[in-house]
Amino acid sequence: MLFKISLLTSLLFSTLYPLCFLISFNDQLKNNFHRFHLGISCCVAGLSTIIFWFYPFALKEQQVALIIWSIFLLIVAGYYWTKPSVNPVIITLPCIAGLIITLQILNTWIPLNFWIALLTILAGIIFCASLFAMNLGHWYLNVHGLPLHHLQRSVYVFWAAVALRAIADVYLLSSQKIIVHGELFPIYKFILSIEGFLLIIAILFGTIFPLICLYFVKGTLDVKSTQSATGILYAILCGVVIGDIAYKYYLLKYGIIL
Repeated sequence: MLFKISLLTSLLFSTLYPLCFLISFNDQLKNNFHRFHLGISCCVAGLSTIIFWFYPFALKEQQVALIIWSIFLLIVAGYYWTKPSVNPVIITLPCIAGLIITLQILNTWIPLNFWIALLTILAGIIFCASLFAMNLGHWYLNVHGLPLHHLQRSVYVFWAAVALRAIADVYLLSSQKIIVHGELFPIYKFILSIEGFLLIIAILFGTIFPLICLYFVKGTLDVKSTQSATGILYAILCGVVIGDIAYKYYLLKYGIIL
């Protein structure tokens, strides 16, 4: 289970993280800002590919597809490495390819449907947006004089993604049912059981905590305190990671979509 959660998280990160460049689509950050973000995506993609190659239950075509995708991502990153910035449209091509492969791998673990695919992608976006906003906050601490709208926009995108998850959680908690030990349980009753109480942790840390704390991040940015905003974003990232692990555990073990 831990292997699947780790692999799914790393694949979603390496496929979706470069899409964060779309946040500043019309005004890309300079001073080699893109190098770290392209480099970390390539490193995680390469490690995920190597680990998946030694996974005994992996399909050969998926292993080969991951290798081809990793090389594709590396070529695109290498092309833009010496450029002042990246083209967000071009960078989406390896992201889309990697996301398709990731969903195919997930489909071998649990049967995919629209909600599973959608909320899996949304979970990856939330994790990537939280890390990108935190890294961007650090960039403001190191490079002075940057326009504040870059960080503000990344926070708004992050906030919107978490709000979408909150809406989806409310809908699915009230309508979704699962079979546990041969009995049909509504999700809102299942989370009150011993087996389901960790879902409360997932919802609390992965949705409610960032949703509230991002309001305070907005407040600190309104007074141009990027250092305080970055500190809060650190705490939010920790909450997102805890919630993300719990969400994925219940998805892979029970098929619960939240």
